[in-house]
Amino acid sequence: MIKVFTCEVTGIKTTYTYNKDSVVSGIVKAEFEYPPGYLDAFNKKEKHQKSLPKTKQMFLNPKTGKEVRYYRAKALGLVE
Repeated sequence: MIKVFTCEVTGIKTTYTYNKDSVVSGIVKAEFEYPPGYLDAFNKKEKHQKSLPKTKQMFLNPKTGKEVRYYRAKALGLVE
C-alpha cells in the first residue's frame, strides 16, 4: 500500500510504502521529494550554523527530511 502526502508549509512531498495492505503493519520505505531551492536554502543555513557550537546547530535527518538538534543527531549517528 502506498500513500503520498504533501506538506502545505514546506512543499515536501512524502511517499510512504507500507507492509502488506495495512497501515497498521508498519512503514517499509519513505521517500522525500524536496521543492526546488529547498536544499539550497538549507545549505546556506548550514553554512551559517558552522559558526555556532555543535550543541546549538541543527542537522538534517535524511530518513525523515526534518531538522534535528545535535543530541538527537548524535543518537541517530549523523554526527560524531
